[in-house]
Amino acid sequence: MNNSAIAAIATAPGTAGIGIIRISGDDAPQIAKQVFSKPIIENRKMVYGSILHGDKVIDRGLACYFKAPNSYTGEDIIELFCHGGIVVCKMALESVLSCGAVLAQPGEFTRRAFLNGRMDLAQAEAVGDLIDAKTESAVFAATNQLDGKLSKKVSDIRSKIMDITAHLAATFDFSDEIEPILSEDLLSVLETVKIDIDALLSTADDGLLIKDGINAAIVGAPNVGKSSFLNLLAGEDRAIVTDIEGTTRDVLEIGVNIRGCRLNLLDTAGIRKSPDVIEQLGVERSVGAIEKADIVFLVVDGSRELNALDKRVISLIDGKNTICIINKCDLPKKITAVPFENKFEISALTGLGLDELLSFIFQKYSKGHLSAKVLITNNRHKEALIYSKKFINSAISSTTKGLPADIILSDLELSLTALGEIDGMSVGDEILENIFSRFCIGK
Repeated sequence: MNNSAIAAIATAPGTAGIGIIRISGDDAPQIAKQVFSKPIIENRKMVYGSILHGDKVIDRGLACYFKAPNSYTGEDIIELFCHGGIVVCKMALESVLSCGAVLAQPGEFTRRAFLNGRMDLAQAEAVGDLIDAKTESAVFAATNQLDGKLSKKVSDIRSKIMDITAHLAATFDFSDEIEPILSEDLLSVLETVKIDIDALLSTADDGLLIKDGINAAIVGAPNVGKSSFLNLLAGEDRAIVTDIEGTTRDVLEIGVNIRGCRLNLLDTAGIRKSPDVIEQLGVERSVGAIEKADIVFLVVDGSRELNALDKRVISLIDGKNTICIINKCDLPKKITAVPFENKFEISALTGLGLDELLSFIFQKYSKGHLSAKVLITNNRHKEALIYSKKFINSAISSTTKGLPADIILSDLELSLTALGEIDGMSVGDEILENIFSRFCIGK
């Protein structure tokens, strides 16, 4: 790995009280000598001085030296703390770059931390999850992963597989010296490994909901109040509301935090046949949103009976996890039969009935109580576990059939490779590039 110095603004773009410029690499201390007026020698000690660009003072601030290998990246790191103005931070970074540092790529600091052994790949991904967390539950889940709790589970599974792999390999190579493992003992270990993998996989659905949120499509006939309902949940006017049918032409997506439960709301076009080509495209996208939704909010107009368009929408969501929203409860109620167990009368105009709905959503879908546990919150990890289990199943089948040890050994090695993609023990450059490219510059 190239350990030449990289640099970036580590704080978010915009105006703030403090901005941080991070420099990492073998040349970081030498660069700091050129851009900071005071010597930065002592490890983890703040020094007050001037940030320079040549012989001109850009700002007065602090600098701190994090000495290798006990730093975030495992390299020498210098962090400059200046005032958080956009131009000030930009000028400070330009000064650092002019002294020999290279602008860091997205996620390059964390990538170096992984490559230098400061954290494994699952922990590195948790850094991004922590930054992107939209709820407290997501924060706690990411922190658990950053602390290495998932990695410990994976390591325990790997150790069991490696023990039997080593025994099988030894009996294969030194058959005269080492006792072969009994089939029943091998099967016992493999079944235990399978149970351990299944235990992790069983957390994936809840873990992904905590991290990514629940996809909730808002559907219904035209003019029943879908956009008004979305605005009510969002707490602000995010969708255009008019009395004209067909106002919503596309799927509008908005993320909201419902008492710690993340909902990705999809406001859809009113489902009807229309001669308007654009509106009809919106209707087609609405149908697509229904298919990918975890839950569906069906909005109906409580001030009238269900009509043919309502019934068409109801047929489209057959079998979906549906919550029926009987809107316009501030008007005289005329609707009667609504074929859904979960239904709530609300007024999107006044907010009447909203608290009852929010309490139901929280009780049914909040997974905050699980965030203290080890969870699979990443589809990549889920797929790796599925592949690992596939090869364990194959090894169990081969053992049961009495197939040669080298065939079983091959399955176990493939299972280990799949597990290695979680914590980075066996991972290719393409996967690393894909993971770290999603990080922000400066992290």
